[in-house]
Amino acid sequence: MSTDNIELEITIDEKGNVSYSVNGVKGKSCTETTKFLDEALGEVAKRDFKRDYYEHPVDATTRITTRR
Repeated sequence: MSTDNIELEITIDEKGNVSYSVNGVKGKSCTETTKFLDEALGEVAKRDFKRDYYEHPVDATTRITTRR
């Protein structure tokens, strides 16, 4: 998994509740990406998954050859 394009958006409301959103990660690896937040913040009251969570990560290389 490349970490070049991972974005974490963390929000703290006026009552001190923390929520976060992960962008740039597909599949269940997002829960591993945010494991450090879960451990630091304590009990998770609610977890919602985006569409990306249900997609499989793609790890592919494309080779293009041109002929002249």
